[in-house]
Amino acid sequence: MRPIAAAAGALVVAAILAVPILQAAAQGIQAFDVVKAERSESFSIPYAVANLDRKNPYVYTYETPKGQNWIFSVENKLSYVARGDAKVVVVLHDADSADKSIELHMYGGENKKYAVWVTTPEAGHSSVHLNEVRGWDDQQPIGVSFAANNGLTVTDGRRIVVDRLQIGSFNLGSVEVYGKDEQAALSNAYSGQLNIAVMYGSPADTPIYMVPAIVTGGVGAVVGVLLLLKKRKDRW
Repeated sequence: MRPIAAAAGALVVAAILAVPILQAAAQGIQAFDVVKAERSESFSIPYAVANLDRKNPYVYTYETPKGQNWIFSVENKLSYVARGDAKVVVVLHDADSADKSIELHMYGGENKKYAVWVTTPEAGHSSVHLNEVRGWDDQQPIGVSFAANNGLTVTDGRRIVVDRLQIGSFNLGSVEVYGKDEQAALSNAYSGQLNIAVMYGSPADTPIYMVPAIVTGGVGAVVGVLLLLKKRKDRW
């Protein structure tokens, strides 16, 4: 019995030691091409974020929450492992409530399954969109917009799939990214990156919020504007 007990003890110790190692792995991933302007912010993160598990995700926290009017986009340039269940999950968190979030689940494979989940204190964790065939467009950014008067709108890169869903307030404070449901799960991606951008501010000061087209095909303009800002910054 002693060898068995010793082996069990060793496994427990290894599991305890593994926790800070996994946390360090998530913390070791750095955002790059970070651009911060008066009403916009963008950054890129490498494919390794898709191979983190949900208990040890990558988290990008905005220095200042983005308020109640914003347009968020994610350009998915990951190369997925050849598996239908390979995925990346991007979670938007409310700075004012730990019980509020918006999740984008983007799968690889031919079908590119796409799911959107919303968590609120009132409704809990709810599925608001699921498309299992050609679910999202890898040639266009996926857009998420929130406005105090119009609620939540989400696209799949081609069209609106969640339209003006009322979820109360949502003060965008951080972005969480992972891919594995469990630590022991297989890797999801082997190269590429995610390009993430947000534009924010009062509709009166930012006319772009008044144009619904920005949420569909026009969301690519968000990325274009931020790339232009980056080029100008590099020149400075």
